[in-house]
Amino acid sequence: MTNKLFKIIELVGYSTTGWEDAVQNAVTEAKKTIRNIVRVSCEEFDVKMENDNIVAYRARVKLIFEIER
Repeated sequence: MTNKLFKIIELVGYSTTGWEDAVQNAVTEAKKTIRNIVRVSCEEFDVKMENDNIVAYRARVKLIFEIER
């Protein structure tokens, strides 16, 4: 029987267009160095404001991926 082992990391994605893009940007960057991502959990969303305008969207996400053995 093979047991699987998973790791969870937390990242913050950033976008000037929206939260969906912020999440996608975090995943895209993570995929450059991490393999076997099995789940992405969105934990928190917020915006950066300047002069009463939204200038950036941020998404705090948890990436869960299987550890290779």
